Amino acid sequence: MFIAFFLVPLAWGMITLLRAGAAHGVPDCPGLQLGEDGEDHPGPMRQGYTCALDYSVRGGDSTGTATFDQLKYAQEVKRGDLLGQGLLYTLYATAGAAATVIATRKRADGR
Repeated sequence: MFIAFFLVPLAWGMITLLRAGAAHGVPDCPGLQLGEDGEDHPGPMRQGYTCALDYSVRGGDSTGTATFDQLKYAQEVKRGDLLGQGLLYTLYATAGAAATVIATRKRADGR
């Protein structure tokens, strides 16, 4: 039946919605996390810390940095994007499956 074509977008939409729900809390630093003293600080990122997004091993300096507030804002933007995409896929799959069921059902009056 054609309804199976809408299972993949429905699953992808649900997974994306779950990812949006999980994108909260303390932002992750994808690089080297530096404290206010300029030293490496492992663990969760805190207010006042910076994240060295790209690090030069030759010169030992950061070529791109982001503050805690910048990473928090980027996390919120990503969460909004994931929420929008998840809703779009879920609504598409639900509407498509409903239209398929309505179009392919057998009429009770025999027409």
